[in-house]
Parts: sequence; structure tokens; C-alpha cells
Amino acid sequence: MRTFLPLCVAVLLLAGCQQSSNTSVTRIRANGVDALYSKSSLVDGVAHFECIASSSGTCHYLLLDPSCSKDAACTKPPLHRLAVAVGKTEQMAGLPAGFNQCVSEQPKEQCHRE
Repeated sequence: MRTFLPLCVAVLLLAGCQQSSNTSVTRIRANGVDALYSKSSLVDGVAHFECIASSSGTCHYLLLDPSCSKDAACTKPPLHRLAVAVGKTEQMAGLPAGFNQCVSEQPKEQCHRE
């Protein structure tokens, strides 16, 4: 019993050391087929961009300044453009906190619809 209690406390402490993360999934289906399926996550300051499916064979990401919305035109240029092939994952560190993103199957100049 003496070793059981410290073991339980150790397990609970390890569970409390979870990494901070944020995940976004974009999925567009047409006629029952994925035209775009992307998963992006931010874990402890490192962004991961995973292209699961794309009708073009590539997921195209625009990474935007935190002051820019993905729903409207922004005067600031994108922070970064990223093309990730289907089945691949890319990582990027050093992005500003609160950056915005959008993903599409074709390259775009802005996230919003023109």
C-alpha cells in the first residue's frame, strides 16, 4: 500500500504535464470523395501541416498575420505560403502567436473568396 499511493501520485503528475495544442481540420467532399482533407496543429509553438487528401495532389496553405482574418482581404502579405503533397506533413516553428491560416487544393493569393 505504501508504494501504491506514490505510484498513483506520479501517474497523476505525468498526466498534468500535457503539451499545449490546437488542432484544425479542413475537409471538403464532392460526390462522396475528399476534394480536400487537411489537418493542422500547433503543439508547443511548432505548427504541423498534414495533407491527407487533395484533388490536385497538394494542399496549399496561406499563413496570415494575427491581425488578418481569413474571411476578408488583408493589406499585409501572407507570412508564409506552404505546399504539402498528399500523404506528407511539414513542420514550422517561430510563427507568431495567433497566426491565421487557410488551406485549399489550388494556390491562392488571399484566403477570402473574391
